[in-house]
Amino acid sequence: MSFIISFIDYDFFSKNNYEYIFYILKFFNPIHFDLLHFKNELVLPNNNEGTYTSISLNGIIFLLTLLIGTIIYHLSNQKKSRLLHFTLLFFFVSKSVSLIFSLFNITHFIKNQPGLTFYYTTTNIFWIFFAYKAINHLNSLKTLITVSINKNEIKERVSAREIINQSLSKENTRQIPYEKATIGDRFLNYILDTFFVILIFSPNIFGLARSTEYRESIYNLGNEIGESTVLILFLAISRLIYYIISEGIFHLSPAKALTETQIHSTTESKLSFATVIGRSFSRLIPFEPFSFFSKTGWHDDLSNTTVLKNKKTGNSQIYSILFILLFVLISVIYGLNKYKF
Repeated sequence: MSFIISFIDYDFFSKNNYEYIFYILKFFNPIHFDLLHFKNELVLPNNNEGTYTSISLNGIIFLLTLLIGTIIYHLSNQKKSRLLHFTLLFFFVSKSVSLIFSLFNITHFIKNQPGLTFYYTTTNIFWIFFAYKAINHLNSLKTLITVSINKNEIKERVSAREIINQSLSKENTRQIPYEKATIGDRFLNYILDTFFVILIFSPNIFGLARSTEYRESIYNLGNEIGESTVLILFLAISRLIYYIISEGIFHLSPAKALTETQIHSTTESKLSFATVIGRSFSRLIPFEPFSFFSKTGWHDDLSNTTVLKNKKTGNSQIYSILFILLFVLISVIYGLNKYKF
């Protein structure tokens, strides 16, 4: 339905005073993704001469990825869920971020278009809830990879650092009987999640910077601390929100859905939302990303968490990642050619 609705001629509904039908149909097409600072749109001529329909290329790419992931999931009897898991989680985070940023201009929208504001807000909440239930179902199908533990080995491997951590912590750490993610998995998670943060947040941030209410404040902030510092600040805040939303609710990020890994508590208690917030803030420490080249990252040690591997489903993760990057590359090339950057 989303594919079909993407090609609808809005001018036809407008001329015949059927706008309400158009907005009802748009409920089933909630995908509106910009890429960085520009919109990649396919402009197609309509039956009426001189009129055109603009279609979001990024939206079509996402719908195609979601459709293929759904087909693979269905044909495999709910076993191959990697691509579907990723697209739903990416969608959930994107819609949640869009809803958060809409609150910055909510008074302006309510004042000028109260009906549409209520409609789009309730629609976003519905699709966020729908994605939430679907992701929870897919999470319930995941199982961790178990490993055997030698108790004598554990005693020998306890370091002074671990003893200090245990004495400072309210809860003793425990040996996790599951396979931990490799350095390669964690490095790939970091690279992909950083890219997804830019992809999701950049249109919202640029939209905020262009708004009449915040444009001058952001411009003045850039003059005081420098434009590059402002960009770094926005990126840091974006990463913070991104991880709190995804890992706080589902214990995995979109990249972790692709590599089939998830975060887990190293203490006796279950992983809490507050722990994830602390883990996310720990990522803001300078040079923290390089810490995962050791046995554990700083954000793991400080929050008593670790990253574990789920049992693999479907094809190798490299095929899923290359599949997504191929579509992103097509979108980027099209956007660069269109805007002649």
